[in-house]
Amino acid sequence: MSEGFVQTPADQSQKDASDERFLLRNPLQIRSLLSAMIEQRSLVSAHISGRDQAFPSVLLEVDDDDFLWLDASPSRAVNLTAELAEHLLCFAQLHKVKVRFHVAGQELHTRDGHPAFRVPLPESVHHLQRREFYRLETPVAHPPTCRFRLQDIGGEVRELTLRVLDMSGGGLAVALPCDGPTLATHGTYADCVLNLPDHPPIVLALTVCNQFGQTLANGQETRRVGMRFEHLPRGADEAILRYIFRIERQRNARKSGLF
Repeated sequence: MSEGFVQTPADQSQKDASDERFLLRNPLQIRSLLSAMIEQRSLVSAHISGRDQAFPSVLLEVDDDDFLWLDASPSRAVNLTAELAEHLLCFAQLHKVKVRFHVAGQELHTRDGHPAFRVPLPESVHHLQRREFYRLETPVAHPPTCRFRLQDIGGEVRELTLRVLDMSGGGLAVALPCDGPTLATHGTYADCVLNLPDHPPIVLALTVCNQFGQTLANGQETRRVGMRFEHLPRGADEAILRYIFRIERQRNARKSGLF
C-alpha cells in the first residue's frame, strides 16, 4: 500500500452523521457497494477507534460467511493496536462519492502471506449520494428511459417517454423536446415508470428541480430537466445503484483495454 494516501480526518465522522437519507442498512445494498469498492481498488483510510491514528488499506473480499477482509498495515505494532481497538472507522470514495462505515470485532490473520483483518460486515454504510458529488452520464446506445403520465387542462391524459441523460442515487435528468409538452418546475409527477436495461420497470414519483435549454450532439434543441426521486419503492435504490456501478465498471474496463 502507498503511504502517501491522504487520510480523512476522524472528526469528519460527525460532519453529516445526522443525514439518514444517505445511510444504507440493507445487507444486499451493503454487499453490492463493498464489492464495487473491491473491484475498483478504492483506497480506504482506517481510523483506529475513530481517532486520528490511521493506516491506509483496501478491501480484499466479501466472503460467503458475511465477513469483510481488509488489508492490514505493514506495521506489526499498528496491527496489534488495531486488533485490540473497539472498532475501525473507515473512509473511502467510490466514483467520487464519499463512503464511510465502521466495523468491530476485527481479527488479525495472514492471507496470501500478508496480514489482513477479518471483520463482520458493517451494519450500515454512509454513502453520500448527492448529485453534486457524482452522477452517471447514461450511454447513448440503449439508455434508460422514463415514462410520464401528463394531464392537460381538459383532463385528457397522455403518456410521454423521455431519454434519461444522467442518473445518481438521488435523481435523474431527462431530455425534453422543445416542441413537446412542458414539465412544471417544482412539480411532482406520480406513477412515472423508469426503465433500466435488463431490469423490470420501476414505478416512482419524480419532482422537477431545474430545467434549461441545451443542444444535443446531433444538433437537436432540447430542454434538460433535472428531477429528484420521491419515495422510491422497495429495492429500487439498489437496482439504480447496481446499474450505475455496472456501467462504470464497463467504462473502466474499456479504458483499460479489458472489455
